Amino acid sequence: MNKLKLWLEQTMMISFAILVGILIEGLVYSFTGDPLCSFSMSWLQLLSIVITGAVCSIPTLFWLTDDLPRNKFILRIIIHCIGLYAVVALLGFVFKWFEHLDGFIFMTVIYFLVYIFVWLVTLWFHKRDDNRINKALDDIRDDE
Repeated sequence: MNKLKLWLEQTMMISFAILVGILIEGLVYSFTGDPLCSFSMSWLQLLSIVITGAVCSIPTLFWLTDDLPRNKFILRIIIHCIGLYAVVALLGFVFKWFEHLDGFIFMTVIYFLVYIFVWLVTLWFHKRDDNRINKALDDIRDDE
């Protein structure tokens, strides 16, 4: 698969999932009515979401695109997850996605939900591509 296409797909999925997570956080704050917690979305935060998605998709290109034995692949996924968590936590602090401990905890929960979501969608995309390729090969075999 073209690495640029993979990077763009990952960037879009990660950015979308982060945006949904932050919007859910805003809804939770709205419903709880906690005066210490406020929610607002600015253009800088939207830009920070895209930047975070782009930065977080780069390690995927280098760490997880090789064909590896299953045990090494699982180890790489764990390292990938922890490394990206550190990046997201740092960027969340820099871009002020959270101001209190409960915001950081909520961001952590959102991170792991986003991580799982992106993996599931990526696996679904690859499975869909595999099915298309297999169907095309079957069609070629049928023509012969």
